[in-house]
Amino acid sequence: MLKKLLKTNETSTPFFLIKYKKILLLLSIFTCLAACGGGASNKDTTPEVPKFYPFSLTSTLTNKCGEKLPFVDVELFIQNRDWSVVDKLQPDENGVFSFSSASEFINYTLVAKNQQAGEVEGLDFVSFHQVKATTPAIYQAQHAVIIDNSNCECVTRNVEISHTPISDITKITSSATFTTTEVVDSQRTNFMNVEACRIMGGTWPLHSFSLVGTGNNNNVQGAAGFIDDFNQMAFNDDGELIWQLSAFDAVERIGLNKNHQPFTTRQLFSGQQHFAISVLEEDNIADLFNSHLYVSETVYQSNAEVIFSETDSAFGKIKISSQHQLISSTYTTSFSVAASDRKPDIDDRYFSEIKSDWSYDYSNVANYPMAIIAISYQAYHPEKNTPMPAKWTSYGEITGQLPVVTALSGYEGIINNNTIVLVTKTDLVQSEYTDKYVNYLSYYQNKKNSSFAHNVKNYHISIKK
Repeated sequence: MLKKLLKTNETSTPFFLIKYKKILLLLSIFTCLAACGGGASNKDTTPEVPKFYPFSLTSTLTNKCGEKLPFVDVELFIQNRDWSVVDKLQPDENGVFSFSSASEFINYTLVAKNQQAGEVEGLDFVSFHQVKATTPAIYQAQHAVIIDNSNCECVTRNVEISHTPISDITKITSSATFTTTEVVDSQRTNFMNVEACRIMGGTWPLHSFSLVGTGNNNNVQGAAGFIDDFNQMAFNDDGELIWQLSAFDAVERIGLNKNHQPFTTRQLFSGQQHFAISVLEEDNIADLFNSHLYVSETVYQSNAEVIFSETDSAFGKIKISSQHQLISSTYTTSFSVAASDRKPDIDDRYFSEIKSDWSYDYSNVANYPMAIIAISYQAYHPEKNTPMPAKWTSYGEITGQLPVVTALSGYEGIINNNTIVLVTKTDLVQSEYTDKYVNYLSYYQNKKNSSFAHNVKNYHISIKK
């Protein structure tokens, strides 16, 4: 027994070798775990913080003197891509909606009280599909009763214009509102009941006045001038307080390209539209006031339309047309405006692009990224049960789903599948500035990118019952 024990001890592994083997084994295990992704990690295990996107929409009402006022008779529905409602928001006292969105892109529908002059109060629904939540949005309300003009100073008087001898006046324009004109003699013309408004204590707007007619030598003669201080008044021969203007900016006769389309044109400067005229297809000359003091800041906006059809059908009165807007700092460029003479590829018999389930598809019309679809309804007041107008305008891609498919809380009884549709208008929009849908949305949300509107084409389809 003792020999066996001694023999065993002789053949046993020394202690330091046993310890060394254990260390090697542990190193192998740790190496394997690291390679397999197990064990300890040097990576930060802190949970990822959710990202939020700030959304802001300002609702405003513009009064007679151009002052932007908060408009709060409005609600906002935040929606998913399929128009299902996520939340319903109210504006603050400044007409501002703001919240943090967990999604970078959202749908929304704004519902506002609306009233045009002389009409009963109605509702205006405006929807946008998949906008960037971080794009600031503006809603311009229209409400003739709620609008507050108390901070406006408005004055109405006649303007007596002295000008070069002109008879047989054929064209009259003014950037100000007026009722009519009266010829005093060949060198004096009155613009009647001209209204000028400014914010109390502010500066008066710049307003233009022009007339074109026949001169002494049977040639075309024109005169234009400006008033920017409506505090300066004088008495006329009848003892009435009036504004006086010496208008001696001459008209320039501009030759037009052959085969031009009929178009309208105006000059934009100092925040106003000036010298708006219509050019007929048979005209070979346009009369342009182009030597005034504001030419350096002037841009010229021209608009043309080609009407493909205006017909009566079982659906109602149908109009299909193309339109073109061209804005340029040079009138020659602006005057080259030309709406497409190619009829859009649509179903002009049954208008099946808009389906009974309120989905729509205008994809046959290539290179038009946006469809603006406005539907006017004969709705009824939910409490009085009296007729009220309602309009729902949707800004979406060329194919999609109209937001009316989803009932909005509080408005289910006003617009639904039983509500009578009076007018459906579709505008397919193409801007030379961009072909990206998100840029179209951004422009129509806030109208800040003026470059977008400089060269815009659209197809227009309207059905009026």
